[in-house]
Amino acid sequence: MYYRLYQFNKAVKAYQMQIDLLMKNKKPQVQAADSIKPFLKGAENAARMLSNCENIQIIDSVIVDKKGFFKAYLFGEETGTLKQIDSTTVIYENQLQDRRFFGKKDASGFFRLYSQSKIQNQWSGDKPLNLPADSVGNDNYPFVMPDGLTIYYASTGNNSIGGYDLFVSRYNLNNDVYLAPSQMGMPFNSIYNDYMLVIDEVNNIGYFASDRFQPENKVVIYTFIPNSEFKSIESDDEQVLMNRAKITSIRDTWLPDTDYRSQLRKIKAGIEKAQVKVKKDFTFFINDSIVYYTLADFESDAAKKSYLQSKDLEGKIQTLENQLDVQRKTFAEGNSAKKQSLRSQIPANEQQLETLYKTYKKTLVETRNTEIKYLRTKK
Repeated sequence: MYYRLYQFNKAVKAYQMQIDLLMKNKKPQVQAADSIKPFLKGAENAARMLSNCENIQIIDSVIVDKKGFFKAYLFGEETGTLKQIDSTTVIYENQLQDRRFFGKKDASGFFRLYSQSKIQNQWSGDKPLNLPADSVGNDNYPFVMPDGLTIYYASTGNNSIGGYDLFVSRYNLNNDVYLAPSQMGMPFNSIYNDYMLVIDEVNNIGYFASDRFQPENKVVIYTFIPNSEFKSIESDDEQVLMNRAKITSIRDTWLPDTDYRSQLRKIKAGIEKAQVKVKKDFTFFINDSIVYYTLADFESDAAKKSYLQSKDLEGKIQTLENQLDVQRKTFAEGNSAKKQSLRSQIPANEQQLETLYKTYKKTLVETRNTEIKYLRTKK
């Protein structure tokens, strides 16, 4: 209870009292006491973070669906791009489009960070980052600064105080490894999930995602102004620190007589202006050097028709996925009669979905090959 209320010092005392009580018995309950020690360590870590909460100016926040949350990040192409392959990770690709970073499960079942390099327009195999990590916990949602050395990522290990926490590390060119990661403090980290920190150096603006105090399947995207050097909040009032750590009000983070709303509008207007230079109805990669954004970009009528077929398949896949989600939930919560009626429907729909996926992937390949073949005949 104390921990959830951000009263971390009280939580530390309560955990320690329970450990002492278990160990003072005639037969000390060592195993039970040891099971509490990680919670004690987390509360101690959180208490240190709270007392040293960073004085950061958060200039905007928006609540979005967890799926595709990164679309709320608005930054220039000089910072790179974010792409989502599935619901488990986000791929960061650098501004030169020759390196990308992502999280993927390894043999242990935990997410680890990997990179790929583009060589002669072909992506290399997955290379694990030489990043120090503990034996348990996921490492995911990487972002690499334009210097190519500084990496921000999220981890559920490394003394996380709740779900995913944000960490930062730097690459050591001399021995091809990353330095021991540093856990970011509050308000970036909370007792909930915090991840996908991105800094746009050109516009001096940053973003990170958090599900703190949010309903299921929703996250809040915070927009902030990065500090050039760390500045802690100078206050002895614990409630002030708690409010700033929780981000109960973004206006409380603003400096006096500063119009952040106006500043934010100018930044977004500049980025949006740069982004609308090319009309983009969609983004479809023909190969590593050719990207189409509208149907008019297709030169082959057959390739255009094939692409439209793939979009039709996308719609069918989405509809069937939604239907399956409802059926699975109904099966889990329904009575025996309801379950019986779904026993055959769910496997049949899963089989149909698998067939649609295969047809969809095949159609995309055919679209690219048809367009490339047509372009070659024109040379």
